[in-house]
Amino acid sequence: MRSKIADLLDEIELFQDFTYTELEIISRYLRLEEADAQATIFKEGERGNYMVILLTGRIGIYKGGVRHLQLLSQEGRGRIVGEMSLLDHELRSATCIAELDCEFLTMTQDSLKKLALEQPAVAYHFMLHLARFLSKRLRRVSGMMADFMSAQEEQDEADEEESEESDE
Repeated sequence: MRSKIADLLDEIELFQDFTYTELEIISRYLRLEEADAQATIFKEGERGNYMVILLTGRIGIYKGGVRHLQLLSQEGRGRIVGEMSLLDHELRSATCIAELDCEFLTMTQDSLKKLALEQPAVAYHFMLHLARFLSKRLRRVSGMMADFMSAQEEQDEADEEESEESDE
């Protein structure tokens, strides 16, 4: 089973620079789980302590209140979600729902601590790659936010010009 998990990890971008031996070590600290379509994997506002590595199926990431959830993204095979809660044990910033039947791996804070105690070099390698992954995601979101703000400013200017023209 552990070599099967190592094989699955080997196909995921986060783990591309890992040796197969490192993947086998990391696989000992992961748990294989399943979720049926429409099952909630985690909820916005809950205290989190694990991340998810999606192996099969599709999940939706949603933001919002009790009455209305807004779809932020749909994620497929190989995607990683919930990593912020793995690191900071803070409240979840979004809800994750299985859109199709899913298989995924989870790493908890406890298993990460155990990895760090038992295999510090592998844990360091994992944390370094996770930090790079988070940095890439932050850069992407920052770029999207800048594009949104720019488009909003242009729309505000156009609305202002239209308002001035109608006043004349």
